[in-house]
Amino acid sequence: MKNTSNIIRVLCEIGIIAALGFVFDELQGILFKGIFVNGGSIGFAMIAVLVMAYRRGWLPAILTGLLMGLLDIATSAYILHPVQLLLDYIFPYALVGFAGLLRPFYIKSKTKVEKILWLISGAVIGGLLKFLSHYLAGIIYWADPSAFAWNLNEMNPYLYCFVYNIAFIGPSILLCAGLLVAMYFAAPKLLMDKPIIEDENKEKKDIVPIIISGAIIAGGLTVFIIYLIKYIKSFSDYTDGGAYGYDFDPDSMLIFVLGLFLVILGVNGLVAYFLKKFSYLRTSITLTSIVLASLVYDIARLIRMYVKEKDPSIYWTWFIIGLITLLIASAFLTISLIKYKREKIATSSAN
Repeated sequence: MKNTSNIIRVLCEIGIIAALGFVFDELQGILFKGIFVNGGSIGFAMIAVLVMAYRRGWLPAILTGLLMGLLDIATSAYILHPVQLLLDYIFPYALVGFAGLLRPFYIKSKTKVEKILWLISGAVIGGLLKFLSHYLAGIIYWADPSAFAWNLNEMNPYLYCFVYNIAFIGPSILLCAGLLVAMYFAAPKLLMDKPIIEDENKEKKDIVPIIISGAIIAGGLTVFIIYLIKYIKSFSDYTDGGAYGYDFDPDSMLIFVLGLFLVILGVNGLVAYFLKKFSYLRTSITLTSIVLASLVYDIARLIRMYVKEKDPSIYWTWFIIGLITLLIASAFLTISLIKYKREKIATSSAN
């Protein structure tokens, strides 16, 4: 009975907060209608999803975002393609809900500074995921230079879509992050906050794993986004007799998959760090393996280019970058092995 009552309460909160978020979205759309002529607006509608993310977790937050998207479609929508409908209306606010994955870390934090950092991180991550959805829609369906806003018709479409979308999502992230922090101090119960216990005697944490994991995530995300876009744009179709076929750039596919692996590795490192299970050795071995796999593929493509007498320049560039990255990863692996052996010796001596 108690579980049923709790589910009903959560569903009610989703409905109410999604409705408020929809109202905020409509208001900001009216205020900035003349500035962002191709859609989008600066505002704080994301705050509805972010509050639910920290109040109830990622799943209720995603449902809140989905409901906001459906309400948006029910009132007005410009639809070119089913995928564009997903990227521009269904996914954006729902993706903000993934900020709820940080909720456990926020709850376990014992200082004000840590809690504030987790709130800001959630706003940034949620906002960037929303940006990614709009950006993909932009480069795939809205990359016609004749329709570019602000007289930017001569700008590269990829750069234009980045500038246009970040112009309203960037300020929105800052605004929502500020609102979350203000809410933390003024109305902490909205975020299901707990009493703060300052631990002045707490030992200083090793932040190196955070730096390493963050760098891996940043690098992997950059590679993933760039080459996923390139992969999508490489689509071509053809007819062979009575059969229809299509093709994509296999190199772009491999690289964006490797980028995704790097993102997963970095996220895993962050989670392991906060669970006090981070392993330099495991991280360095995995990173070296990913880079080595990329380099082996590149060598195979180089051989193929020479056999077919095609220009191998791009693969030589790939090889040089891959070799440098492999050397860095190998150095990291060597240091990790030395650290691991010293720890083993220290443990043996203690026993």
